[in-house]
Amino acid sequence: MTPPSRWGRRLLRSSRLRQLSCWVIHLYIRLVYATNRWTVEGGEVPRRLSAQGASFILAFWHGRLLMIPMAWQRLAPMHMLISAHRDGRIIADAVTYFGVNSIAGSSRRGGTAALRLMLKRLAAGECVGITPDGPRGPAMQAKNGIINVARLAGVPIVPIVFATSRRRVLASWDRFHLALPFGRGAFLWGEPILIPAKLDLAGVEAARLLVEGRMNELAREADRRVGASGALPSLYRLLTAAAAPLVAVYLNARCRHGKEDPERLDERFGIASAPRPPAPLVWVHAASVGEANSVMALIERILAERPAIEMLITTGTVAAARLLEGRLPQRARHQFVPVDLPRAVERFLDHWRPDLAIWVESELWPNLILATHRRGTPMLFANARLSARSFAHWRALPGLVRPVLRAFALCLAQDEVQAERFRRLGASPVASVGDLKAAAAPLAANPAAIEALRREIGARPVWLAASTHPGEEEVAVAAHVRIVRDHPGLLTLIAPRHPVRGPAIADMLRARGLRTARRGAGERVAADTDVYLADTLGELGLFFRLAGIAFIGGSLAKKGGHNPFEAARLDCAVLHGPDMSNCAALAGALDEAGGALTVGDAESLAGAVARLLGDPAERARRAAAAGRTAAQSSGVLEAVLDRFAPWLDALAPAVVEEVPAPLRARADARS
Repeated sequence: MTPPSRWGRRLLRSSRLRQLSCWVIHLYIRLVYATNRWTVEGGEVPRRLSAQGASFILAFWHGRLLMIPMAWQRLAPMHMLISAHRDGRIIADAVTYFGVNSIAGSSRRGGTAALRLMLKRLAAGECVGITPDGPRGPAMQAKNGIINVARLAGVPIVPIVFATSRRRVLASWDRFHLALPFGRGAFLWGEPILIPAKLDLAGVEAARLLVEGRMNELAREADRRVGASGALPSLYRLLTAAAAPLVAVYLNARCRHGKEDPERLDERFGIASAPRPPAPLVWVHAASVGEANSVMALIERILAERPAIEMLITTGTVAAARLLEGRLPQRARHQFVPVDLPRAVERFLDHWRPDLAIWVESELWPNLILATHRRGTPMLFANARLSARSFAHWRALPGLVRPVLRAFALCLAQDEVQAERFRRLGASPVASVGDLKAAAAPLAANPAAIEALRREIGARPVWLAASTHPGEEEVAVAAHVRIVRDHPGLLTLIAPRHPVRGPAIADMLRARGLRTARRGAGERVAADTDVYLADTLGELGLFFRLAGIAFIGGSLAKKGGHNPFEAARLDCAVLHGPDMSNCAALAGALDEAGGALTVGDAESLAGAVARLLGDPAERARRAAAAGRTAAQSSGVLEAVLDRFAPWLDALAPAVVEEVPAPLRARADARS
C-alpha cells in the first residue's frame, strides 16, 4: 500500500480536518442526488424484506459505493463493512451522516472480529453492506467472503448498483465512479440471492460466480439506462458517420482487389441478404478464418444441444465466408459483418434483432458493440485475446475501450496473460478457461484427394510450411535449398494463409529457379516438382495428413502464429518461430511435451526439417507427443459452454438426449 502523503497524514491525525472532509463528502452526495433525475427499479425488494423483519446482505461494488447511502433511505438499521485503512476511516465517518454505521475490517485486517460482528448484527434482524471486491480488487470480481457470511448467517444477498449519465471514472484499482451533478441517475436493486448453508468448494465457486454475474448485469443495465458510455464513444460515432462516403470508396477498391465479394457488398452496409428466422437467434461474430475455425465446435454444440435456437455467423473476410460455406450446420447462416458506420450498424441490428451475441477473439468495433448493448442484447466474449500492440493501442484510448468492453456480460480470455490485459482495459468479469482452438475438431479432408495426391508424391521426402505470410515463403525456399542437398527428391509444400497471393508466390518461386506446381491452377505434382503451392481454401487438413512435418506460419513474420494443434491432431511433428503470441498456451504445451521445436530463421528451419526427415523415429515420437497434448485439451469447450449456459438457458433449455455422439468421435471418423 502506498504511504499517505503529507496532507493525508495531517488529515488522519486531525479529527477536525477529517470531520470537515466527511461533511463535505456528505454534502456532495446530497448535491448529486438533488440535481440528477433519478429512476429506481426493484426498490420493493428491500422494502418487502424490511417489512417482513428479515435481515439481508446488501452487495455493491467498491467503485460504485458513493451514492449507495441515498438508495438506502434508512429502510432498516444498516452496518457497512469498511476496510480499516486510512480511506476506510474517512468513508466510515462520512456514512454516519446517512444513518449508516460501520464495521471495520476486511479479509486482510480485522477480518475475524468483523465477521463475528456482522453475524451478530444479522442475527439481530439488521442489515450489513459489503463490497465483494474489496479491499483491493480485482475490481468487480466477487471474493468468497460474502458467500461465507451469507452461508453462516442464513440470509440472502441483495445486489444494488447506481449509475449516472455524468461521471468521472477514476484511475483507481476499483475504477471509482465519481457521480457528477445535473444529469440522469438510476438505482437498480436485484432479486435476493439465496446461498445454501452446505456447499463444497465447487458450490462456493458457483455461488460466487452467480453473485458476481448478477451484480455485473445490474451495472451494465444501469449504465445502459442512463446512456453512460462517455464522450469518446459519441465522438467516435460522429466521426465514423462523417466518414461514410470514404468508407464506401474504400470498400469498392477492396472489391477490385478481390478482398470483398461484390455480389454481397450490401451486407457490409447492413443490408441483409437472408430473412431473420422466427426463433431465438444467437449471433456469433468471428473476424476471419482463424476465428471461424476456432468457434466451429462451439457453434455445432450449441445447435445440437438446443434445437430451438437458430444462429447467425458474421465474418469480415471473403476467405472466412468461403470456408464457412460448406461447413455450417443446419439452422446456421452466414452474413458479412457490417462496417462500423452508425447507419450500417442500425440496419443490421434492425433486421436481425439478435437475442444473444458472442464475439470471438480480438476484433472490437465500438459502434456495433455499443449499439447492440443499447438494445439490451446480452453480449459474451469468447477466446478473447489482444496482441501487445493492440493492447497498447487500446490502452491509449481508455474512454473508448472501457465502455466497449463493459458491454460484455462475460469475457473469457485465452489465458491468464490475456485475462489480465482485458482487466486492465476495463473488462469485467474476466476469466480464463483455456483456448477454444484447443477444442476444434481435426481439419477435414477428402479421402479421394488424399489418395490422389499421395500417389503423385510417391515415396519422396516431404514437409509443409502452413499458413505462411509474406516473407515466410522466402524462408521456406531458402530452407528447401539447404535440405535438398541431404534429401534428394525433396518436395516442399507451401500453403499460404491467404490463397489469393498464390500467383505472386508462384512467380517468386519460379524466378528463383524452382519447379513449381499450383494447386489453385489445377497443376499436378510431377516427378521433378520442387514446390507444390497449396493456394486453395479449406484444404489444410489434406496437407497436414500428407506432410508429417509442419512449420506453422505467422510465427516468423511476427503475426503471432496460428493454431499448432491443427497440425498436432493430424500426426505432424510441429515447428514454429519465436512469435506464437496468438496461441501462446498451445505452443507452450507442445514445446513442453516435446511435440514442437522452435526455429528462428531459414538455417534453423532447414536443420530441424532435415533432422526429422533423417530420423523417422524422432519424427514419430514428436508427432505422438503433439497428438497426446492436443487430445488432453478437449475440456475447454465444456468449460466455455458451462460459463455461457445461463444466457443460453434463458433462450432455450438444453435438450441433452438429442445431443449426437461426441464431436471428437465424428472428427475421428472424418480422418
